Amino acid sequence: MTRLDCSVTSCMYNENNYCSRGDITIGGKNAASPGETCCESFHKRGTGTGTNSISHPSANIDVDCEAQECKFNKNCKCSANHIGIAGRNACDCKETECASFCIK
Repeated sequence: MTRLDCSVTSCMYNENNYCSRGDITIGGKNAASPGETCCESFHKRGTGTGTNSISHPSANIDVDCEAQECKFNKNCKCSANHIGIAGRNACDCKETECASFCIK
């Protein structure tokens, strides 16, 4: 599992910079930079919506990765010990990014 720090406070799964979803998917199949990636699991926090899908937020989660050119992508799983998801005021998943993306 990867240690995840998430600064996307507008996401319904973000609780104190941890993810309460349990797993995420990083999109950006042909990405060549962090800005060309995104957290496909992002869902905008809304009034009256739940905040999580597991009982407790966790720093360590499973990360599926579609970014084929990232050096941490091993068989579509993130092998990095630690990653960051950025996009503090995102309204859509395209406004998020894997800040730890590193080209092969």
